[in-house]
Amino acid sequence: MKFINYVTYTDDKEKLAAHASDHRQYVKSLLDAGKLVLGGPFPDGSGGLLIYEVEALPEAQALRDRDPFAVSGVFVRSEISPWLLLALNPELMKQD
Repeated sequence: MKFINYVTYTDDKEKLAAHASDHRQYVKSLLDAGKLVLGGPFPDGSGGLLIYEVEALPEAQALRDRDPFAVSGVFVRSEISPWLLLALNPELMKQD
């Protein structure tokens, strides 16, 4: 099942920068393990969106809690909700 994690980042840009590399490595590990559908920050730097592919909410919460951004306090708010994908346009999902 898919779970959306809508996160808000701290205003402390130094903290964010200090942990960005570890966060990117963690995100890549989730992609490689088939646990992350997609993810990325908002253009204004206020937060981001991650979509996990896991069995249940506790697993999504555990993935969030192990994220270096969560551990270091970059995530100041996180809202995880189950999500049903009903439609997808692959042409619009290409990375910029």
